[in-house]
Formats: sequence, C-alpha cells, structure tokens
Amino acid sequence: MRGYESILIIDASLSEEEINNVTAKFRAIVENSTSELVYESTWGRRRLAYEINKKQYGVYQLFYIKGDVEALHELDRQAGYDEKVLKFFSVRADDLEVQHQQFETLKANPQLNVNLLSEDAQGGL
Repeated sequence: MRGYESILIIDASLSEEEINNVTAKFRAIVENSTSELVYESTWGRRRLAYEINKKQYGVYQLFYIKGDVEALHELDRQAGYDEKVLKFFSVRADDLEVQHQQFETLKANPQLNVNLLSEDAQGGL
C-alpha cells in the first residue's frame, strides 16, 4: 500500500461549521474506501500566493492517506465538483510518518521554512 499526501484549500469566507463539514465530507470519502487516513493536519487560514476565484485566503487541510489510488481519485474527483474547495493537490509520499513530522515541525516554527529557502538560494538550487 502506498502513501499519499493530499492538500485541500477550502474557501476561507465560509463559516467554521461549513469548513468542518467540508473536511468531514472528504474524511468520510477516505474512510469509506479501502484506504486508511493515517494523519490529518489543519494548517489553518493562510493568504494564497495568487487569487483563486477572486479569493485571497484559504483554509489548508492536509490528509495523509495509506492505500490504493482509487480512493485518491475519488477524493480528487469530489474536490473538483465542490465549489467550497478552491484547489486540491495530491502527491505520493514515501514515508508518511516522516512527512507528517516535518510538516508539524515547520507549522510549529515557520522560521525553519525561511531558513530552508535561504539555504537553497545560497546553494544555487
């Protein structure tokens, strides 16, 4: 079984209850499939790099999924139909535990992310 990281960007103008309902809907899609929802992380309300549907802010929700690709296809398909989801993106993740821990570390200390970016610039990447 492969691991996947799926990110949903939900419209930040929705109420907290509506955002929770959208998150619960996508959680149920994964849980009702043969896949397993290993971790779930909320990054929260963030400014978007560029406007999407005339929106400047979104609520980021991350799902770490272990299982087959069919559940991922269904998740992406439903996200495409849902007007409350601004963007969605899924990638294969080799080690979900490591990916989740790295994300939580960066979320707790955003300065680490800036340091990583500056190291890349100095290294010529």
